[in-house]
Amino acid sequence: MARNPGRPRLGVLPGFLVALSPLSQLGFTPVSLVLGERLGLSVGQVGLTVGAYAAAAALATVVLGPVFDLVSPRRVLPVAVAANVLLSASLLLEPGFAGILAARVLSGVTNSALVLCASVVVADANRDDGTARERGFSRLQTFTSLGAVVGLGVGAAAAGLGRPHLWSWTVVGYGVLVLVLAPVIARRLPPVADRAAGRSAAVRVRTVLREAATALRVPRTAGFLLAAAGVGWAIQATHYAVGILAEELSPPLTQRIALSVMIPAGVFVGAGLNQFALSRRSAVQLFGRAYPALPLACAVLAVVVGFSGAWAVSALLVTLVLLGTVLGVLMPLSPAVLVGWHPDLRGSVTAADSVAKGIGSTVSPVVLGGVAAATSLSGGFLVLAVVAAAAALCARPAPGRAS
Repeated sequence: MARNPGRPRLGVLPGFLVALSPLSQLGFTPVSLVLGERLGLSVGQVGLTVGAYAAAAALATVVLGPVFDLVSPRRVLPVAVAANVLLSASLLLEPGFAGILAARVLSGVTNSALVLCASVVVADANRDDGTARERGFSRLQTFTSLGAVVGLGVGAAAAGLGRPHLWSWTVVGYGVLVLVLAPVIARRLPPVADRAAGRSAAVRVRTVLREAATALRVPRTAGFLLAAAGVGWAIQATHYAVGILAEELSPPLTQRIALSVMIPAGVFVGAGLNQFALSRRSAVQLFGRAYPALPLACAVLAVVVGFSGAWAVSALLVTLVLLGTVLGVLMPLSPAVLVGWHPDLRGSVTAADSVAKGIGSTVSPVVLGGVAAATSLSGGFLVLAVVAAAAALCARPAPGRAS
């Protein structure tokens, strides 16, 4: 169905929302070490401030997904952005272990709300235009990867200079910009009919949860969620492996920074290719046909890691960009497809996609580390490739379900 020409276009505005999340999340990782040293925190305490963010974000996604099927993002958006700005600003005061831990937990919650807001905004604005919706999710991925590159770069620079406040001020400044844009985005949102008007809040919640549970048991939906978990499996394990390699190779600072940003840089490229490819194929077709490149890229990475020499770092950089490109093509497709299949549950299925990727991201570093300790890091990547190949089978569209 053609887009209503009278409806205001959102364009790239939702992308500004999702960029705040990786800027806040990834940039904190290198900065946390400097803050920890200043405050006399142990390595375990610093690690807890980093891990608590991911745990809080995952839990918040599970809870908030169904909520966004009942509550308009207009209500949540300004509150989530304002809270994120205040939490980032609080780190300028260096509040101690308890204060930093609380700020990171709450930041995980607010950033989860922002990402879900952006996804629901794209889904609602393009409810009657599947192609525009799929491209909208690809633009979200483009901004996410851009935020990741900037966050990692600013965080690494701030840590290298011993000035963590540079990162905090960057997040606060960008958050203020998003806060200014929030009313503009809210005004451009189309009205969405209330499916449960006249019912009590308890009845509405039960209805959404029951419908979401039914939707997630549909075989094609469950299959796509397994494939999404495979994407999370690959990307987090690779980030973890890059850290291991950086310690083993001890490259110069410039190469170390380059290693850390190659994957998100590739994701940025892949998200752009995604938008071009969607003009020729549906999201379901593209997901199924592009997915086999993921286990292939993991296998190539295993070969590159298994060799050493003067060319090793250069080959590794190229391979990481290629892997990131594949991930950039795949990552925005699964939520776009799921929202297209279940438009009235766009918050719940988007949350389910995030949780599936989060499960893969949680398990894969443990598996990679265990295999690498028992055999080699190259062997760990081979295991990743095998699991990704199995997930590729789940990504294949069923006969008659290609559109």
